[in-house]
Amino acid sequence: MTALLRWTGRILAFPFSFAYEVVKANLVLAGDILTPGSRINAGFVELPLRCRTDMEITTIANFITLTPGTVTVAVRKDPATLWVHGMYIDDVEEFRAELYAMEATVIGVLRKDPDPGPVPLAPRTEEQS
Repeated sequence: MTALLRWTGRILAFPFSFAYEVVKANLVLAGDILTPGSRINAGFVELPLRCRTDMEITTIANFITLTPGTVTVAVRKDPATLWVHGMYIDDVEEFRAELYAMEATVIGVLRKDPDPGPVPLAPRTEEQS
């Protein structure tokens, strides 16, 4: 019964978590628009996922796209991977960590067991070769 109550709590908290992410991203965008210069440092990030089902993959892809400043540009199902464009990527690993936090929130809502498992290894970039 306790696990069911925790899961219900995560479901009820999800809209507030999503709203927080949207407001935070909007404040960053507004600050960039209203101040001189630009902080934009856009780029693409490959994000191997811990999501297992179509519903989980679709939900995280939409969660990312609905957050201002980010958009999911491609999805692969096997293995589950997203390619995400971000407007403010100063540190790729920090950006990935934020996306994995979003994924953990989605998994916590869609699964009764909220543990998403370990974060997958980051793919090698051309700079690392």
